[in-house]
Amino acid sequence: MHILLLIVYAALAGIGIWKIPFLRKSGIRPRWLWLLFALHVLTGWAHNWIAYRYFPDHGDIWNYFTLSFLYRHRLLSEFHLFLSDNSTWTYITHNGIVYIQMLLDLLSADDMNINTLLFAFPVFLGNVALFRVFRRRFPDDSLAATSVFWLPSVMFWTACIYREGMLYMLLGFLLYHLDQFAIRRRRQPFDRSPIHGRHSPLRPDRRALFYAIFIFLLIAYFRIAVAVILIPAALIYCALRFRKPRPWILGAVFLVLVLLTIMVPGIRDPVLHAVTTEQSSFQLLEGHSRLPLPTLDGTPASVWRTLPAAIRNGFFEPLPGLGGQPIYLAFSLELIFIWLVVLAAAIRFFTPKPAPATPGAAPHSPAPATPGAASHSSSSPGPSSPGAASPSPAFPAACLLFALAGMLTIGFFVPFAGTIIRYRSIYLPFLLAPTLHTLRYLRPIQPLNRWLINKL
Repeated sequence: MHILLLIVYAALAGIGIWKIPFLRKSGIRPRWLWLLFALHVLTGWAHNWIAYRYFPDHGDIWNYFTLSFLYRHRLLSEFHLFLSDNSTWTYITHNGIVYIQMLLDLLSADDMNINTLLFAFPVFLGNVALFRVFRRRFPDDSLAATSVFWLPSVMFWTACIYREGMLYMLLGFLLYHLDQFAIRRRRQPFDRSPIHGRHSPLRPDRRALFYAIFIFLLIAYFRIAVAVILIPAALIYCALRFRKPRPWILGAVFLVLVLLTIMVPGIRDPVLHAVTTEQSSFQLLEGHSRLPLPTLDGTPASVWRTLPAAIRNGFFEPLPGLGGQPIYLAFSLELIFIWLVVLAAAIRFFTPKPAPATPGAAPHSPAPATPGAASHSSSSPGPSSPGAASPSPAFPAACLLFALAGMLTIGFFVPFAGTIIRYRSIYLPFLLAPTLHTLRYLRPIQPLNRWLINKL
């Protein structure tokens, strides 16, 4: 029964990858989409097996699966107990993955492997949505765009039925719809009407904005901290509707937000209370990978006291050989690789560029015989994909702000290496992709990008 269901659902997923227009327009050939989806599902199954064998009490993922049976029984037979399990908003939000497991159980006849396959399909759609955004905003850089698929920690923690999978999917769809809204806003203010043959005003894509707001609320449901961090990043992202957003405007917006948070008690005190409450809930837990983290008490002084440990934990832990699980070594090496890329990108970004030659410094070259013979500048190649956006500082700035703020927040909240790795996984593509894009003209990366463009 379960094997037959698994074959049927896998076949339906394969047909969907071939037929769904959203995937067909992704810029990735169907065979590569099939391969990426199969890798996604296999990673989820491997995660289930590793968690069952090596994680304490089989890990949260199996706990959610077990609770789905209990909650279903109480929903159908002991409704008063079901209400007590969902009596507060905190319980309702924490039980979100259990609700998803309950729904998947109905479709899979209570099989974890089938649940993982069914959960993987919408998450994969969200991955493709994020790829399409990165492909537009990082033109001629397939390596940066495909980082949404191949980072090990992202694959490992989003392929199974966890909040990280839901959040990563929702982030992809949120940015996709915000991107559609920004594209529409940046088009010419007038467009020729095909009906009346005259110029008529082009309205913004309000439907995309409505979808983005709804998805943002879902993100807040699954993890409020991610939604709060998204707000300043989204403000910078929405600056893309202007044709030439100036970097100093983006910096001023960020500085104003920071000053308001620090100086206005009506904003500062609730933020400090929320951070302190969240940290205290983690401090009460027990785990084998606990890291040193000073306790917050709701005052600015405690924040400054905790800041060094928060930076170390959120950005760099676990160091190689630490954390308590052998698999953590792979994630430590991945993190070292990412920070080396960030360092190389920072050096390249702040290295003075050679001054362009003056008009009289060299003789004028003859005009090409044909329009196609004109050579393109190596510093600003045209986009290789249809509809690619021109480079803009707003989107990379928004990605970096979202990633760094999210990782720092995790450092303040979480004192466990394993949980830090899991929470941090959804931020890593937003840190890696912009920095890889800065290095796209280096000789080792150019052939890899050309290979990816030809293959995908």
